[in-house]
Amino acid sequence: MVDPANARVTSSNSGSVEDKPPAPSFVAMVLSAILPGLGQLYLGQFPKAIILFAIFASAIGIFYLNSLPVTGWDDLMRFKPAAIDNTSTDKADGSEAQEPYSIHIWTFDDGEKLMYRPSWKLKISASVQGILCWLYAVGSGWRGRRRTRRHQ
Repeated sequence: MVDPANARVTSSNSGSVEDKPPAPSFVAMVLSAILPGLGQLYLGQFPKAIILFAIFASAIGIFYLNSLPVTGWDDLMRFKPAAIDNTSTDKADGSEAQEPYSIHIWTFDDGEKLMYRPSWKLKISASVQGILCWLYAVGSGWRGRRRTRRHQ
């Protein structure tokens, strides 16, 4: 009896026995290069595709939130705080100036404000996260094999 783990593919043309390595998936690699997770969807690896897409989408979201306010391409590359004259107020009596680049999220009943202040450190870490996720997805797409159902 032949052990399935050690089975070899026999070429019908030459009659020789050879090990046939799985071919790389060029289509999955290109799809993963377009958007991480698409190549894994093509290969039938659904949980991996969802995880890769979620990681890449969160990297883009974190990068975007830490680039606000965005009025042009130059704003995405800004790493220093805004000048003092760019601060804004609520136009109410006795209101304090908001921090530069702060985003008002919520006002509590006692008047305290929940603010989000973008950070260049989060922007850099989101960039690294997105690049690493993209590289992993492309490599995984290249090495991946399409799932096939085995009939026994």
